[in-house]
Amino acid sequence: MRMEEEKLYTIIIFTENKPGILYRIADAFLKRKINIESLTVSEIEAEKMSRFTVRVKGTRLTIEKISKQLYKIIEVIKVLEKIDEELIFKEIALIKVTTNDPAKRRSIEDIARLAKAEIIAIEREALVIEKSGTEEEITSLYLLLKPFGIKEYVRSGRIAVLKGGENYGKN
Repeated sequence: MRMEEEKLYTIIIFTENKPGILYRIADAFLKRKINIESLTVSEIEAEKMSRFTVRVKGTRLTIEKISKQLYKIIEVIKVLEKIDEELIFKEIALIKVTTNDPAKRRSIEDIARLAKAEIIAIEREALVIEKSGTEEEITSLYLLLKPFGIKEYVRSGRIAVLKGGENYGKN
């Protein structure tokens, strides 16, 4: 019997917006020993509702099992398991880069421009660059800027919407 391959999935969970729901969702992943790669939570257009976008690695079977487990949480209304091809998704990163000398600053500005990133703050000894895009685009920019000296780096979890005419009511 061939072992099923692990891959990355995005699990979108719609819930009532109530205290403790984040803990119960995180606990469901912990019980199944599934590491959360990224997690983003926000209110949605429906009043008193939240949307959790969870990025995890697992087999199809593991993802189906966690989905069933999530449905056991009273506040969970809908769970969607998606792969990248079914989504439009982005992350955002802020990168503060050391810029002590003018030549270095110019090179950093050029790299940011080529990466379609935006310089959002200019400080005496640093530039703060904002980049939204895929994980790969953000990682690529990070690696290009690393030799200049990164003072701070913060990255959001994934946000995603379904492609095409699909809506939340479909699985």
